[in-house]
Amino acid sequence: MDFWSWVLIVVAGVGIPIVQAIGVSNKKTTMEEKLKSLPDFSPTQKIMGNNGDTGLAIDENRKKVVLIKNGSSGVNLKPITYRDVLTSEIFVDGETITKTARGSQLGGALIGGLALGGVGAIIGGLSGKTKSSEKVKRVDLRITVNDTKSPLHDLNFMDFKGKKDGIVYKSAMEQARHWHGLVAVLIKTADNEDERQERIEPSSNVESSTQTSLADELSKLSDLRDKGVLSEEEFSTQKRKLLS
Repeated sequence: MDFWSWVLIVVAGVGIPIVQAIGVSNKKTTMEEKLKSLPDFSPTQKIMGNNGDTGLAIDENRKKVVLIKNGSSGVNLKPITYRDVLTSEIFVDGETITKTARGSQLGGALIGGLALGGVGAIIGGLSGKTKSSEKVKRVDLRITVNDTKSPLHDLNFMDFKGKKDGIVYKSAMEQARHWHGLVAVLIKTADNEDERQERIEPSSNVESSTQTSLADELSKLSDLRDKGVLSEEEFSTQKRKLLS
């Protein structure tokens, strides 16, 4: 192989990664611009995945989350509420290393509903064991949401081989843990809201039942008055007792 052939190989080896990096950068910019056009959403925190295919944004004031996907048909934005977020998992080379899931009764029912829809095996992840290899190729965050048609959203933080003690892997894991922690806070917030709702609903039911009983008693008194069993004075007296 002559000198110029070697030169072409070297140039190609350097140029291809640069072109790929520019392409990813452009995809991230496109997702950023699309997010700006979304009404009633002001992201307080956002991130675009390492490969430029997906992103995630949070509006803490409105309690909303936007799942971002960049596909062949363009950028798709999927706004959801905190309560639609069911689980969050960090994957390293396809293995779950940590997971947070909704713990309330309602949250558990939603997760169960997705499992019945045929995606339970996917939601469960893999074995949960970490690989002992010194090198890692991928680091991803997987979010499960309350949508039977598209329940999974994967956010990539690293997609090329690197050492576990290397800067790239450590940086990717730091970002993944940060966002996993944020989503875990959303899940906890939703659980707290569910618990408050569960405490409120019984008292609401009692109040509703009381109101129904009162209406029934008043109706019975009216019937007795109309039939002549009670005089108008007797009806008024009994009515005051019920309403007091």
